[in-house]
Amino acid sequence: MTNLRKLTKTEVEGLRGELFHMILFSLAWTLIGEYLLNFRDYALGAGLALLVVIRLAFYSIKFYNLEEEILDDFAFDLGRKEIKQDRFYALILIFEGIAILVTWVLLLNFGHENWLISAFALIAGLHFIPLARVIHQKSYYFLGIWICILAIVGYMLISSGKTEDYFANTIVAYGCAAGSLVDGIVIMRKTHKALRHN
Repeated sequence: MTNLRKLTKTEVEGLRGELFHMILFSLAWTLIGEYLLNFRDYALGAGLALLVVIRLAFYSIKFYNLEEEILDDFAFDLGRKEIKQDRFYALILIFEGIAILVTWVLLLNFGHENWLISAFALIAGLHFIPLARVIHQKSYYFLGIWICILAIVGYMLISSGKTEDYFANTIVAYGCAAGSLVDGIVIMRKTHKALRHN
């Protein structure tokens, strides 16, 4: 590639990691959605999500090629800022895991397993908000807010009794998958634009 933006190898690795994060996140929520629907949609939603995931996965190959073209910028010498960033990143994921486990145990023990999907979505949405600041990914703010709104809507639909639980949970699951796929596309386009315009 010519006229590369001055991206560091660390930044490219981070972008690649976040793109994979969105791919895995969207696949997990798509599988949950299909499970809840019991494939009543003939896996149409899964098929559409898979098409976008395949496109994102092929684009991620460009990150590997780009990494080979960029000289090592730090030679494995992480500064204080990067170490602090890695610690915050790890703490966010650890707290998210603990929150999911505690929520799961509490909801099952109180007989509210129908709220699990909305509760997990709320935790996932909340984790994106501090993560956006730690890794400087502004689109995560929007993704986090979107997922939190979906979680609240799902909870309200279930609590109101106006719809079946599986339907409300399916909306939440596919909404989370759609949000993460859109965010993956945003990451892809942002990177492509940065590389093209310099």
